[in-house]
Amino acid sequence: MSPVYLLWGVLIGIIVAAPMGPVNILCIRRTLTHGPMNGFVIGMGAACADTIFGAIAAFGLAGVTHLLNDYSLWVELVGGVILLAVGLRIWNSHPHLTDARDDASDRIKASIGAFLLTITNPMTILGFVAIFAGLGLGNMAKTPLNGILLVAGVLLGSALWWFVLTEGVGHMKKKLTDDHLLWINRGCSVVVIGFGVWALGKNVPLML
Repeated sequence: MSPVYLLWGVLIGIIVAAPMGPVNILCIRRTLTHGPMNGFVIGMGAACADTIFGAIAAFGLAGVTHLLNDYSLWVELVGGVILLAVGLRIWNSHPHLTDARDDASDRIKASIGAFLLTITNPMTILGFVAIFAGLGLGNMAKTPLNGILLVAGVLLGSALWWFVLTEGVGHMKKKLTDDHLLWINRGCSVVVIGFGVWALGKNVPLML
């Protein structure tokens, strides 16, 4: 068992979590409206999905990878519909910087939503497989303890990214007004809806 695998996992977790996609947008928006803890919980929903994908890639579960690839069209369609629904809900909301609501059930729902958005993106698992294969980490079943360290590192790396992101955005919140927040909210909505339209637009023609 080598701690190097833990460090590799942390690096991979950051690389996978950092690109600015819909979950990052939702995390930033939630942090601005409800505080860093709420944003971090959303991020951890995505981190859990990343960890599952990391385990699939690390332990060479080719059957799961092929299954996701075979049904990628339907999976992406579901993800696109979820993105559209979330984007429209954001557009219709009018958050304020003075919002003090911090309900546990809302945090759980937001975290589950982030998990679903991540788990319904086949490109995430393909990205993990490509990274692990490129680094020679794609068959950890022969050394399961190192594999566990690698997957744990993915979770830690992803969590580290979400912590840094939410804390940074939380400090920015002090310089914003309600008008700024409204425009940020609308901008986030447009971006999320755009991701949803893209997911549907590239898959619906394949069904015809």
